[in-house]
Amino acid sequence: MSQHRQKILLAVLGLLLVYFGGEWAWQNFIQGPLDSRQAKIQRLERDLEKRQKELAQARNAMQDLESLEAQSLPSDPQVARSLYRAWLLQLVTRVGFANRNVEAGEPVNRRGLFQSILFTIQARGTLEQLTRFLYEFYRAAHLHQIQSLSITPLSTAGQLDLSMVVEALVLPLEEEKDQLNQATSDRLAWDRYEDYTVIPRRNLFGGVGASDPLDHTFVTAIHSVDGKPEVWLTVQTEDRVVKLKPGESFQIGSFGGKIVEIAGDDVVVEAVGGQRWLVSFGESLAQSFALPPEY
Repeated sequence: MSQHRQKILLAVLGLLLVYFGGEWAWQNFIQGPLDSRQAKIQRLERDLEKRQKELAQARNAMQDLESLEAQSLPSDPQVARSLYRAWLLQLVTRVGFANRNVEAGEPVNRRGLFQSILFTIQARGTLEQLTRFLYEFYRAAHLHQIQSLSITPLSTAGQLDLSMVVEALVLPLEEEKDQLNQATSDRLAWDRYEDYTVIPRRNLFGGVGASDPLDHTFVTAIHSVDGKPEVWLTVQTEDRVVKLKPGESFQIGSFGGKIVEIAGDDVVVEAVGGQRWLVSFGESLAQSFALPPEY
């Protein structure tokens, strides 16, 4: 009986050894290597994703660098100083500034990374001329910026005393260049100058010179007439009310426009140049703001 029991115990022990031995073998020779390999694959995939992101960032940085190099002033700082000053002189002359003067500082080395040149502009002009200047300045694809702009209204109607400091940069280039970049920048919100002509019409320096009619033309009423919306524009300087429905045009002072849409308390006006503006009930036309081109 004891031998039978011993055989049973040995059989049970054998089964346990087979079970636990198989489990150990499975974990150490099959499942363990599989888990290790899967973990290694996941690490490699994370490393690959990281490298791909770094490569994309490097490519973007290279594209940015190529763009900056294209906008850089000529390689020789003295040549750059002379050519860019001449460009600024042509610009202030072209926009019609009076009493204009452009001075160029000496190139300054910025930690060996690039050269910086400061230019000062003194001039006198109108808000329209300043708007044109800023438009053409930022349309030019030079590596430059206006560091400061001082505007002093004069007693002479519409005249402004202007003082500007402009910074332009010279980058170290692999290939020498001896000319200014002739390309056009895309940094402006709108391509056409006509889209910015509302700025001088707004008479930002209202206490100086003639009053702009748009400052005194208000949206005073929005009605429904025969089922169609109608807006009333009250021109205070002329003591008259202009009543308009969508699609109807109007002329106030030098500003010509058309009512495009009347929705609630808001009115969309399209200027002659195609730019659309939004003005709300109680506001003057000078307080309207430009809508994006896709509107």
